[in-house]
Amino acid sequence: MAVQMLLRARRIGPLLVAGVLALTGLSACTPTIKGITGVGVDADRQPVAVLSWCADRPPDVVTFFTQRASISPSPSTVATSTGWPYWPGRRYAVPRAATSPTTVRLEGFPPDPTPGRHVAFRLFGVASDNSFTSHSVTFRLAELEDMQPGSVLITDIVDNGEVQRSVSVDEFASLGQNAC
Repeated sequence: MAVQMLLRARRIGPLLVAGVLALTGLSACTPTIKGITGVGVDADRQPVAVLSWCADRPPDVVTFFTQRASISPSPSTVATSTGWPYWPGRRYAVPRAATSPTTVRLEGFPPDPTPGRHVAFRLFGVASDNSFTSHSVTFRLAELEDMQPGSVLITDIVDNGEVQRSVSVDEFASLGQNAC
C-alpha cells in the first residue's frame, strides 16, 4: 500500500507543479489597472486623450480604436461599429517626462471622411512592457461636440454596463491617483 501511495504521489506532484506554473503564468500576463483614461478637447477644440495614473511612470502609449460591440447608452437604431480607415486602431506616444494628469493630442482624429456621429471609439493607456494599463474610455464624436476645455469624459461601470460622465480635471486626477 505504501508503494502505491508513493507512485501516486510521484504522478500527482509534477501535475500540481505544472498547474501552479500555468496559473502563475496566466496571472502574470494580465496587466494591472493603475490609472484612468478620459477624452476631452483642448483650447482649439481638438480631441485629446487625458491620462491620470498612480504608477511610478506614465503609460508609454495611448491605444485608440473603434468599438465593435454596442455600448450603453446608444440609440437603439444607430450602429456602433464602423469601417474607420484606421481599424484596428492607432497608437499615440505618451511623453516620457509626462506628469499625471497629462493630455495627448489625437493627431489625425477625427479622420477624413469623418465617421458617423454615433460610431463608438475606445482608448486607454498602456505600458509597453504590459505591466499596467489604465481604465478605458468609450465615446462617440457626438459626445465631444458640447465638451468644454477643462472637462473630461470618462466611462464608469454601473450595474455591469458602461455609463459616460463628465468630470473636472481635478476630479479626474484624483480618480487616477486612487486607481492603485
